[in-house]
Amino acid sequence: MPYNIHLLKSDKEYTAVGTRLFDFRSDDPDHYVIQGAYFDGKNYYVASVARPEGSPEMTRILKISAKGKKISESEPLAVDHANNISYVPGKGLFITHCQSDDGHYFRYSFVDPKNYKITGSGDLEYPFFAMAYAKDVGKYASGEWAGQSIDVWGKDLKCLVHKDVETPVTLSQGVFADAQGIYFVRSSQNGAGSEIRIYSWDCELVRTIPLELEGNIEPENINIVGGKVYVIGNDWGSRVGAAFIIEFHEV
Repeated sequence: MPYNIHLLKSDKEYTAVGTRLFDFRSDDPDHYVIQGAYFDGKNYYVASVARPEGSPEMTRILKISAKGKKISESEPLAVDHANNISYVPGKGLFITHCQSDDGHYFRYSFVDPKNYKITGSGDLEYPFFAMAYAKDVGKYASGEWAGQSIDVWGKDLKCLVHKDVETPVTLSQGVFADAQGIYFVRSSQNGAGSEIRIYSWDCELVRTIPLELEGNIEPENINIVGGKVYVIGNDWGSRVGAAFIIEFHEV
C-alpha cells in the first residue's frame, strides 16, 4: 500500500484511499467553502471562499501548518472562485480565478504569501478551471471547462500545447504538476465517483485512479510532496475543510 504516487507500477491498477489528517475553518463563518490550496510540505495555503450578498465571491487565504494549526488568515481578496493555488518561485502564490460573475474563466493572480497582497493579475489565451506551475520543468499546466482540453504553458505564460482529450464524466476541481506529469483531482458527478487523472506533459492520459474519502467530502485540490499525495476537500456536513493523505491500494 504505497504512499508514493511516482512508484506506482504501470501494469497495475490502484485505488486511492484518503486518511483524514485534520479539520480546519476560517475565523469568518461566511468563508466556509474551501477551494484551491497549495502545500509546500510545511504549510498549507488554502482558499476559503464566501459570496457576500449582492457581491462577487471573495477569498480569504488561510495559512495552516502541516499539523493543522492555523497560523494566519488574510483579509478578503478579489480573486473570484480561487479554484486552484500553485506556487511560482519569485512571484508567489499563483491563483486560478476560475469562474466570475461575468463568466470570465481566463484570469489568474499572484499573491504574496507573506502579506497576502495581490501583486499582479492577467488573462490567458484559453480558459482554465485550474492551473498549476511545475518548477522542475518551468511550465504551467491547466484544464479547460469540463476537462475536455489540456493546455501546457511556458514560463512566460505563452501556450505551448493545446490538446483536446476525452471529457471525463466527473466534476473539474484542482490540479498539480511536477516533472513526472499533470495530476487532476475530480469529484463525483453523473454517477461516477471521485478520481485522480494523470496526464503526461504531451497531454496523454496516463492513468485514472478512483479516489475514496470517507464522509461527505468533495475533493477540491491536490498536492504532491516527496511523492506523497495530499488532498483537501469540503466536509459539507460540518462546514469544515478536511485534509487527507492518500494511500494507493493495488486492485
